[in-house]
Amino acid sequence: MSQHSQHQAIMFADVSGSSALYKRVGNEEAKAIIDEAVHFMTALTIVHEGTLVKTIGDEIMARFNEVNQACEAAIAIQQRSIKEPRLKDLGIRIGIAYGEVLITTNDVFGDRVNDAACVARIARANQIVLTQSVVDVLESTLRRDCQMFDRINIKGETEKTLIYRLEWEHTGKDNRATMVMPIHDVTRFVDKFQLGLVLNDRTIELLPEQTPFQIGRDPHKSQLLIETEFASREHCHIEFRRGKYVLVDHSTNGTYVYVDEQAPIYLRREELPLQGQGYIGLGQTVTATTPWALHFKV
Repeated sequence: MSQHSQHQAIMFADVSGSSALYKRVGNEEAKAIIDEAVHFMTALTIVHEGTLVKTIGDEIMARFNEVNQACEAAIAIQQRSIKEPRLKDLGIRIGIAYGEVLITTNDVFGDRVNDAACVARIARANQIVLTQSVVDVLESTLRRDCQMFDRINIKGETEKTLIYRLEWEHTGKDNRATMVMPIHDVTRFVDKFQLGLVLNDRTIELLPEQTPFQIGRDPHKSQLLIETEFASREHCHIEFRRGKYVLVDHSTNGTYVYVDEQAPIYLRREELPLQGQGYIGLGQTVTATTPWALHFKV
């Protein structure tokens, strides 16, 4: 598993009051509302050049190269949330920290991750809370919107440190006009770069920032497990490159890609951009109804 250290802004954003929502409106409606919120939080993260690390129930974790990007994304999320009627009784809590973290293929680790999670828990509904490390490197226009919020012991530290609230409600800055685009426009932006995968009853909606996506028979290295003897332990992966999803085979038996009812394209230690829709056979020929046929749609 590859890993490297890098300075990043880490953002946690979660829907406040979701537990009460399930009791109030029932499981199906509550889940639909939460899914909608997670979707636009993810979309706005990508619009602001962030990387979605993972979703955890009603919460997303993201990383950004710059603190300004993270704060602008947080503002856009809050401005969007108050325009969503179904979220009016909920709200979103956001916490951001900045510093050196350890980045792996699928996750991020380190003290700054813990700091961001800590201040996200402190934030109330519709608040953005920042650590001192964020405020120290913010551009001046954003720093002016920061107010000292509290002095706390962040987990693992013995001395108290200042945390700040980013006042987003009254910013009214012209340069943020594009950050509150209608949600259907944001959705189109994300859908354009989304790859859908279906294997039996499992559906995966893959975004560019979630690649490379590993597929194979090894449960420790594969994000999509293929439990058939014809598949290799590390059979193939999908990566996003220059606006396209590319299937890269590195298996023993090869990969068969079926598109538009034509004869399959056979790959062995080769790669192929995935376009339109079709299905994939890992190590064996398949039909559209074969249990181990991996269906895709770009």
